[in-house]
Amino acid sequence: MQHPGDKKALTILAAAAAAVVVLIAGLTAVLVVTSDDDHVPTVSVQAGDTFVQVQPAYWCERDMTDCTPADPRTAKQVPTQVARAATPVGSTMLLTVPKEIASGPWFAFAQYATPKGLQRVVTLNRSDSKYTMELTSTPDRVLLGVDIQSVATVLDNSPNGLNSPDGSILMRGVFSVDARPDGYTVTNVTELPDTRA
Repeated sequence: MQHPGDKKALTILAAAAAAVVVLIAGLTAVLVVTSDDDHVPTVSVQAGDTFVQVQPAYWCERDMTDCTPADPRTAKQVPTQVARAATPVGSTMLLTVPKEIASGPWFAFAQYATPKGLQRVVTLNRSDSKYTMELTSTPDRVLLGVDIQSVATVLDNSPNGLNSPDGSILMRGVFSVDARPDGYTVTNVTELPDTRA
């Protein structure tokens, strides 16, 4: 047999439990809605004593939808986003891409200053084949910077798909790093042909 005081205590406990359940459900809904929708991947860079998380100039889904902050195909100007990670001569930059980038093909465009001029080295990384790259800066090949570009599944100006001679593959995201050593000045600005790694 319950006393009147017991009924009151049970009613208060039941109300408190209901409030906690509603609070937990509300917080869970907020976390689920904000965690996935606002996620933009970053590229991790370690150069000397510097560690930076590189934000993209823009980032889209593989099919070039849901672009943040803007769709590069329709924006009048895509915002410039360049991270600074000075890489001293004689050291190595470690660059790591997240799964969102490595799960599809991605390019690394590294620019070097050489005695003969500026040399860009292009590396194509296949899907799920590489997450981390090492880029070494030497006296005869000074690392100036690197761009990471993640490949989309959309072709531009290609009415016949892969058979279109004029078509180009779009990039779903671009990440840029300024790696020029502190105080370094390029002496020969002659642009040399690209090479493949």
